[in-house]
Amino acid sequence: MRFNSKAVLVTVLGFSFSRQVEASIGDNLDEFKDCCKLCDIVTCNGRENYPDVSDASYDLMMKDQTETKRFVTLPLAWNLRFLGWECYQNCDYQCQRFITADRKEKGESVVQFHGKWPFARVFGVQEFFSTLFSIGNFFPHYWGFKSMWAHYKVEKSIRGNPEAASMYWAYAIIGLVASFAWIFSTLFHLRDTWTREKLDYYFAGMTVISGLYGVGTRYFKLYLTSNNGKRFAFGLLIISMYICHVLRLLHDWSYTYNMRANVIVGISEDVLWFLHAIRTFRQRRQSTNILVDLQNKAINWTLIPILLVISVSLGMTFELFDFPPIMDLLDAHATWHFCTIWPALYWYPYMVRDVEQGVKDTKFE
Repeated sequence: MRFNSKAVLVTVLGFSFSRQVEASIGDNLDEFKDCCKLCDIVTCNGRENYPDVSDASYDLMMKDQTETKRFVTLPLAWNLRFLGWECYQNCDYQCQRFITADRKEKGESVVQFHGKWPFARVFGVQEFFSTLFSIGNFFPHYWGFKSMWAHYKVEKSIRGNPEAASMYWAYAIIGLVASFAWIFSTLFHLRDTWTREKLDYYFAGMTVISGLYGVGTRYFKLYLTSNNGKRFAFGLLIISMYICHVLRLLHDWSYTYNMRANVIVGISEDVLWFLHAIRTFRQRRQSTNILVDLQNKAINWTLIPILLVISVSLGMTFELFDFPPIMDLLDAHATWHFCTIWPALYWYPYMVRDVEQGVKDTKFE
C-alpha cells in the first residue's frame, strides 16, 4: 500500500492500489504449482499435506533433492528469517525464479505471481528498489514534520500567534502521517505479507485524508481564531471519514473500493491546492503582464503546489504503463516511488513560506 510522497500528491496512490493480489497468470501455471508442491515436500512439511504422494514417489523426490540441492533447505539464512521469510514462502519465491528463468530461456513473456512481478531478492529484501525509494521518501517527510513541529511550538509558546500555530499544526499532521506511511511502505516492500499490505494501505489512505485536512484548513481559513469551532468540526469529519473507511475495509476488503475512495479524496485535495495556489498568486500580482509576474521570484513561489502536483501526476505514468522489472529489480512501481522523492523536498519549505508570508501577513488574508 501502499498512501504514499506528500499527501496532497497522493491522488496517484489510488491507482497503485490496483496492483491486486488476486490470482495472476503465474499462479495458475501447472509447472509453478508442481514446483511449490515439490519444494514443500522435500524441504518443509514432507508428505503430511499430500496424501496423493506414494512412498516410491517420495523417495525419488528426496533422492533428487539430495543430489541436485535444487531447493534451499532449513534452517533458512538468518537474514531471511529476520525479514520474515518462512519455508513455504521461500519455496514460492524459488519457484517463481525457476519458472521465470525457464520462460526467459524459451523466449516466453515474464508473468506476474500473486499480483507482483517475480523480483530477485537482494539480501533477502523482496523488492529492493521499492524499499530503497520508500526509505528515500521517508526522510523528506520526517524532516518536514520536524520543521513544522518546531515552527508550531515557536508560534504557540513563544510568539503567541494561535492562527499561525494552528496552520503549522495542520501541516505537521501531514508530515507525521506521511512519515509513518513511508515506514509501512518500506516494511511492505521489504517482505510482502498480508498484515504489512493492509498497514501499507491504511496509512496510504490516512496520508491522503490528512492532506485534505491540511489544505482544507488553509484554503477555507479554518486556522483563524474565529473559525476554531469550524476547524474542530472539520477535524471530526476527517477522522470520522477515515474510521468509516477502515471499518469498510475490515468488513469487506476491496481493492476497487479502496482505489475509488483514495482517488476521490486525492482529487479533492489536489483541486484545493490548485485553487489555493491560484488565489495566492493573484493576490500578490504586481503587473498587468502575467509573464512578468510568473518570472518574479517574490510571487511565483505561490504556484509551487501546481508544479509539484503535476510532477507527481506525470510520475504516475510509470504506474499506468507497467513493465517487467529491469534486471529483475527495477519495475514501474519502484520508478514511481523514486519520482516522488524530490517533490517532498520542496513541499515543506513552501509550507513555511505559505504561513510566514500568507497566514501571518494579514494584507493577503
